[in-house]
Amino acid sequence: MNALSFLRPTALAPLQPPYRFSDPSLIPRSRLHPPRSAAALKSPRGFGPSPRKSGKNRKSDKRPGFDEDDEDEIEDEDDGGGIIPEAVTNRMMRRMGVSIGIPLFVGLLFFPFFYYLKAVAKLDVPSWVPVLVSFFFFGASLLGISYGIVSASWDPLREGSFLGWTEAQRNWPVFWQSLRGGGRLKGK
Repeated sequence: MNALSFLRPTALAPLQPPYRFSDPSLIPRSRLHPPRSAAALKSPRGFGPSPRKSGKNRKSDKRPGFDEDDEDEIEDEDDGGGIIPEAVTNRMMRRMGVSIGIPLFVGLLFFPFFYYLKAVAKLDVPSWVPVLVSFFFFGASLLGISYGIVSASWDPLREGSFLGWTEAQRNWPVFWQSLRGGGRLKGK
């Protein structure tokens, strides 16, 4: 019986956290509040419109012919500087859907085609051929994202051409400048 005594249950000590603070002010702040990025603290903007400025900080201009409504219109123009109009956004989304969808669909159709060649037609297709074909079409689909954006007319009043080649030639330099960090034009 002594040989099996290690199988007898024993009382375990209660589990305790690794540290106990009687005073909550002794808990490190990193455990109370997760660290926030500096960008989130500088610009706490959400998805909604930017908050209106309070009337206290705005100085009213008492010039003749200057109206409060004119001041609101000027502020509205400043707020919408980086907003893409909805018509342009919809146009970009349609073009991106087509320029992504067609190569993606064709690339996906090649998988059953190569399966048919290998299994049914008993044709020995090297394994690198489906990889190369899918790489080509999925890469074209990835490039379709950028082409969908730049081939759309960025003018809300003008629809643009069917393929969008003239718009793409006009919009590529602006697109590359924004990617390089040029941001806004120097004249503004």
